[in-house]
Amino acid sequence: MESSSLLTYLKNHFPNRNSLQMFDFKDITSGWETQIFSFNLEWFSDNGKESDELILRVYAPGISEKAEREAFVMKKLSEIGYPVPKIHLLEKDDSILGHPFIIMNRISGSTLEELNSKPNADRKKWANLFSRLFVDLHNLDWTYLVSNPLIIPQDDPYFIINATLVDYKDTLDRFRKSELNPILEWLKARVDRVPCQKVSITHGDFHPMNILIDEDENPFVIDWGASRVSDFRTDLAWTLLLTRAYSTQKNRDSILNGYQSITGHEIEEIDYFEVLAILRRLLDVLISMGNGPISRGLRKGAVPLMKEQMGHIEVVYNLLHELTDIRIPKVEDWIDRFT
Repeated sequence: MESSSLLTYLKNHFPNRNSLQMFDFKDITSGWETQIFSFNLEWFSDNGKESDELILRVYAPGISEKAEREAFVMKKLSEIGYPVPKIHLLEKDDSILGHPFIIMNRISGSTLEELNSKPNADRKKWANLFSRLFVDLHNLDWTYLVSNPLIIPQDDPYFIINATLVDYKDTLDRFRKSELNPILEWLKARVDRVPCQKVSITHGDFHPMNILIDEDENPFVIDWGASRVSDFRTDLAWTLLLTRAYSTQKNRDSILNGYQSITGHEIEEIDYFEVLAILRRLLDVLISMGNGPISRGLRKGAVPLMKEQMGHIEVVYNLLHELTDIRIPKVEDWIDRFT
C-alpha cells in the first residue's frame, strides 16, 4: 500500500486543508478480513495547525458493498449513541488504492483483550463491560438499520432462521461444498425449536480484540463488516464458538453466564446457534482455502493465517460432533493435512 497515493487522494478530498502532510503510516493488520493501517495527518486552517490520528481500513477488491455497509452501520450506531469510532470517509472506487476503503478515527488506548491480560487486571470489571456492551447492542432498535422494517415479517418467528438457512444452502451449492450438507440438514430438521424471540442489530464478530478502551476508559466497538439484523442468538453463539475455539470452555461459559446475568434470563437453544456458527466457520475456511479468500470477502493474506490457526478448526469440528454426532470424513482428512 503506497501512502503517497493515499495522501494525493486526501489532498484532493480536503482542498481546504492547507499544507496537508501524512506521518507514521504503519501496517497494523492482524485479522482475516481487511488490511488495517494507522497514520497521522497534519494541516493548517484558519484556526492554525490541526491534526488527526486515523485508521485506514482496506477491503478486498471488488466488494465495495462491504465497505459501504460497514460505514453505514457505524454512522447509524454513532447517531443513536452506541460507542464506535467516527467515520471520516468512504471510498468505493477501487482505482484509488486498488481496493475500496474507509477512514475513521484512531482510538488511542488498548484492546479489552490486552487490558484483561495484564497481571493486575480487574477482570470482573472488564467482563461486565463486555457483557453490557453486547446486551446493549442487541437491545437497540433494529429498524435503524433497515429502510423498510416490513422486510422482516413480525408475524413469522421463523422468517429469519429460514432465510439464513436458504442463504447457506445457496452458498453450499454455489461453491460445491456438499460435504457440509449434513450440518445444514441437522439445522433444518430443528427449525421449529428456535422461533425468533427478539430481532436485533448484530455485530457478527464480537470479541475482546474488537473492543478498544481509550485512556479515559471509554469503550469503542470496531470491525462491523459482518453486522446485520438477525436473531441476537446468532451473534452470541458466534462469540461463544470463537471463545471455545481460541480459549477454553470455562471462558465460553463465563461469557454466556455474564450475558444471561445482565438480561436476567436463560438464553434458550443456544446450542442450536452454536451449530449454525460452526457451519459458518467451516464454510468460510473451506471456501477461502479452496476458492480464494476474496470469494468470502476476506483479504489475500487470510489463508496463511488460517493455516497457522488450524488447531482452532479442529476444536470447532470436534464440537460439531459433540453437539450433533455428525462426522464428515472429507473435513477430517482436510484438517489432518494442515495440523
